[in-house]
Amino acid sequence: MNEKIQIEEVLERKGEKAKIRVSGRVFHPSGGGQPGDSGRLESESFKARVLDCRTSNEGDVLDIVVKEGDIPLGRPIDATVDFERNRRFSRMHTAEHILSRTLENQLPGLDVQKVSIGEKESVVFMTYPGDIAWDDLFRAEEAANRVIAADLPVGVKRVSRERDDSFEGVKIKWDRIDEREVTIVTIGEFDSMACSGSHVGSTSEVGGVVVTGFKGGNGQWEVKFTVDRQETLQRHSRITRVLSREIGCEEENLPSVVARLREERREATRKLDKVRKYIEIPWEDIGETPGKLFFFAIENFPPELASSGVKRKIEKETGCVVGFLSPDQSGGAVFILGAGKDLKVDLKGLLEEADTLQARGGGAADWVQGRAGNGSPSEWRRFLLSIVDK
Repeated sequence: MNEKIQIEEVLERKGEKAKIRVSGRVFHPSGGGQPGDSGRLESESFKARVLDCRTSNEGDVLDIVVKEGDIPLGRPIDATVDFERNRRFSRMHTAEHILSRTLENQLPGLDVQKVSIGEKESVVFMTYPGDIAWDDLFRAEEAANRVIAADLPVGVKRVSRERDDSFEGVKIKWDRIDEREVTIVTIGEFDSMACSGSHVGSTSEVGGVVVTGFKGGNGQWEVKFTVDRQETLQRHSRITRVLSREIGCEEENLPSVVARLREERREATRKLDKVRKYIEIPWEDIGETPGKLFFFAIENFPPELASSGVKRKIEKETGCVVGFLSPDQSGGAVFILGAGKDLKVDLKGLLEEADTLQARGGGAADWVQGRAGNGSPSEWRRFLLSIVDK
């Protein structure tokens, strides 16, 4: 649905992009960890895409991209909000209030510090002196979904900050509020807090919430979630069933199996560290000038062992280039390239120019390692020979 808005001032203009001040509020401004609304502006001779909206002392400010015509000042034009995006943010933000409150109720001492509301996934940033585990989040998730299913009314009201009696039982961070009026969002009798974001009219409109991940420690925690509960659980269910069959265990035993595999990997790494210095790679001298270019390719060889072999080679032969390649069944490969200290060669730059190798990795001019989509030893030989030629 179109509404009218008036552009009062062009604050900044760089090509098609501009910042404009408008009178009248159609787009919900950013706030409470939520991005501002997007949409479009139109008149007979003007079209623009709205990217964001935020408040200022003199009115709302829109970030726009002009698609057609000149920016019309001082007259009403049509403004259309991207309703689906706004609706998505509203569901996410109400879900965040519910999930945050359940976490605070179930884990005394937990305090939500800030949030980041996204279209696909949102994040709650919190402090908590203890440890947080998946079982804690599952309990909070279940409690949050019970609140959502209860179809509690969600109310939004503006209250003067001078009315102290209006803030009893309201969670509010006064240091973040500089306006005379405070927006309070209530969820039935379950929650009440100050918030400048957008929200749905009742909890059932959220649909559902599912925790998708978490991380933290030392008192600082982050919890990710989405309102795409059914789709997320279905996707995870498919992955779990595949893993359960491949590994050969019941779904409930997967975490313990993964934990055991991680410990076995750590033990294997410790053993490899002990024998690393004794492993010698049979390098092949492939350059026209002896001692300048060495290469070795072997399938499914641990890169952590190969890296020490490459390092020893370039330390011994300081004027050479060394290439290691470990192809796998997918057709790609793990690679390591190293250059001796006496060579002035940018391995990283040259590799970025070699599109046919489809190599992605990190490092520096004299050392690069990563993964390549092209694991053909002959293709890598040609590339290495071209390096020596340059």
